[in-house]
Amino acid sequence: MSANLEMPVLIVGAGPAGLIAALTLRKNGIPVRIIEKELRVNVGQRGAALMPRSQEIFKILGILDDIHAHSIPMHPMRVYKLPEGDEAIATFPLEPIVEPTPYKPYGNTSLLGQNQTQAIMRSHLERLGCEVESGVALCSFQTEVDHVVAYVLRQDGDREVIETIKCRWLIGADGAKGIVRKQLGLTFDGETLGATHRMVIGDVQIKGLDADHWHSWGDMHTTLILLRPTEDPHIHAMFVGGHVDHAKIVAEPAELQRVLRVGTGRTDIELEAVHVIADYRPHVRMAETFRKGLVFVVGDAAHVHSPFGGQGLNSSIQDAVNLGWKLALVAKGIAAPSLLDSYTDERLPVIAELLRKSTELFDMAVDAKGDGVDTEKAWKRGGDLHMFGVNYRWSPIVLDERTPKEGTPVDPYGVLQSLTDVVRAGERAPEATGLVFTAGDADGVQTTSLFDIFQPSYHTVLIFSDGTDKPLQIVSALQQYPSELLCKVLIHSDGAASLPILDGTDMTLVDRDGHAHEGYQVQKNECMIVIIRPDGYIGGIASGTEWARRYFDAVFSASVHA
Repeated sequence: MSANLEMPVLIVGAGPAGLIAALTLRKNGIPVRIIEKELRVNVGQRGAALMPRSQEIFKILGILDDIHAHSIPMHPMRVYKLPEGDEAIATFPLEPIVEPTPYKPYGNTSLLGQNQTQAIMRSHLERLGCEVESGVALCSFQTEVDHVVAYVLRQDGDREVIETIKCRWLIGADGAKGIVRKQLGLTFDGETLGATHRMVIGDVQIKGLDADHWHSWGDMHTTLILLRPTEDPHIHAMFVGGHVDHAKIVAEPAELQRVLRVGTGRTDIELEAVHVIADYRPHVRMAETFRKGLVFVVGDAAHVHSPFGGQGLNSSIQDAVNLGWKLALVAKGIAAPSLLDSYTDERLPVIAELLRKSTELFDMAVDAKGDGVDTEKAWKRGGDLHMFGVNYRWSPIVLDERTPKEGTPVDPYGVLQSLTDVVRAGERAPEATGLVFTAGDADGVQTTSLFDIFQPSYHTVLIFSDGTDKPLQIVSALQQYPSELLCKVLIHSDGAASLPILDGTDMTLVDRDGHAHEGYQVQKNECMIVIIRPDGYIGGIASGTEWARRYFDAVFSASVHA
């Protein structure tokens, strides 16, 4: 048995949640080890729907360009009349096409199989000097007062070797069946949905179908639905429901081929390959807390639910980035460990609403009769499923001088939000384009946008100028906090290209097109401070230094009170 040097964070599981947690921590300069028990992970095309809000998080983390280079847009659904299965009785978009705006540049879902998404995440993690250790399984762990001791099993040639890893924190991203949550003794309350909800999920190659549509035959009780979330000319990600021998379909490709042809009424459909296939019954469960001492659970290790609505992978990403920036501050000695309590405080109400929403969508799909009308209603997407409205307005660490904070979670998914509602602390930070640097170069005016400024390693402080010396007072007050953890951006409503740059700011911009003022609902020549957290949420809104100090004194508490 060998002992390893102390490691700040050990992450167990290299799915999207584990990889995003690792990326966030490495972007903050925190050493990480990430282990994965499988030598080769093949999750196929599941988790293919990347919601617009996740795309914004990918932008902050610097991986969005690679995601967009490989992903495709959502295709329409085509529903066929049975028994022949050749005549389309309905064709409809799964979500309306939403044009990009200066506030929401990514308006629609992108599709990319999880295998490819994880490969992109891994490649960016490797550039940051961290590689996934495959074929390494967590056996057990024990928590001490100030660290965790993990025992992992790895192959060393023909021998199996137990390695001891001493770490300050352990993150369980090892899925619903993983060891971390179970050993912590966390309850996993919820239910397993009934026999009518049972189905086979597969990542298969099917020849003979139009690759520009998703295809549906019948209903979940009797036949099947086929989805197409890749650019490949084959059809991937199959749901087979109803009165079939699920075990036989999983075990025998010939039986799957037979069910495909009988269920669709099509003899021209040919099963070419089966990559991943499983008998599946949805579980709807959630841990009562996502943290116990020095150990955390994220993603499927913390909550599981129906795949309908495409919220699973996306919620896992939000878990990971929410925890990651907070853990980084504590690891650096900037924040007190109590900051980590806000991970559960913020995420648990959101996940509770997610479980309700995804179950409702699944029930609608099961009840749909395959006549085109019910199917369209059951498969309608977009809206709040894009996750723009997910918020933490009740969070103990957000401060809002402009709008009273919620005492308890009222609308965690922002379903009740209106376009006319005032922007509040705890909500998604809008994009704003057309921001002009006050000092241009020889080639002319230089522009940027807020999403090009946001980073996972610092808070962005937007200081809207009123033309007085008030911004100078604000900047001066912020000097007491670690400069590398703040990006101070002074924003003028208008002005000449040669406006003076205020000492202590990182950049001075002119809101040429007014999008920043409009997006954050700040009046022209009104002084306002908007603090953007490293995860792209508004942490604080203040009109002066007092409330801004209150926010940072709470978040940077270890540094302030040292």
